[in-house]
Amino acid sequence: MPSRRRPLQLCALSVVLLAAPHATSAADDPAAAIVAAERAFAAQVRAMGVREGFLAWLAPTGVVFRPGPVSGIKTYEKQPAGWNGLLAWTPMHAAISADGKLGWSTGPWTWSRDSTQKKPDAHGEYMSVWRMQADGSWKAVLDCGVGHPAPTRDTPAVTYSAPGPGANAGSPLAARQSLYQADAGFAKLAQATGVSDAIARYGTDDIIVLREGDQRVTGKSAARDSIASREATARMVSNAQSVAGSGDLGYTYGTFVTGGIADGDSSWYVHVWHRGAAASWKLACQVVMPVAKPK
Repeated sequence: MPSRRRPLQLCALSVVLLAAPHATSAADDPAAAIVAAERAFAAQVRAMGVREGFLAWLAPTGVVFRPGPVSGIKTYEKQPAGWNGLLAWTPMHAAISADGKLGWSTGPWTWSRDSTQKKPDAHGEYMSVWRMQADGSWKAVLDCGVGHPAPTRDTPAVTYSAPGPGANAGSPLAARQSLYQADAGFAKLAQATGVSDAIARYGTDDIIVLREGDQRVTGKSAARDSIASREATARMVSNAQSVAGSGDLGYTYGTFVTGGIADGDSSWYVHVWHRGAAASWKLACQVVMPVAKPK
């Protein structure tokens, strides 16, 4: 959505959300809690509108991307109430940490100017990260996504992947430092030999890659080939890192520049990482959102 809900840019509103290589579709998977939260979020947006729905489901410190990271609550508080477009989405993949307190989901979104029309005006893919709050409720702490043409395939059944539990997770600080090092290692390889090489080295077998203008790509080989056809090297700088208390799931985001060395920030990236029994971090999802070029 550059946030999931990219279509809002179309109506000039600027509003807008391996460790385990084998995914399952079991309805009783622990990550089903993330899917349930995502569906409830989407239902409230349909019932109450984009502004009120997002204000209800974003965490107080939640971040949305426009295309860079900004406060979600402050962003949506500025939006007009009663906006009439229909924003809809559905999760198709989810994962949750071993302690059951941090998770993420991704899937397709659509936007229509009129809720009665049969064909949406815009399509894309979202990715959101969820954290359990002190009261036991789920709130979105990060929401982002991309837009692309109408898909040519049906949305598959929901699948799940399990990141951990990670081995020897250690202290939260140690886990966060190791996550930062993994992100820095990815960045070093992406700049030295190419983003596709970094995907091949760090990606999970079922990695999901989201790029503006393209359909979702799933699987390490497909992601490597897709990225190789559109990107060479990139300079990446991590701005933030966050890790589950169990040390097996985390996310990072920062700048992603593919142009000349004098160019400004051309894109922003979000990475979701899984850490399994081998205690090494693997990239489970990558989203890259370009900064709009001046006209």
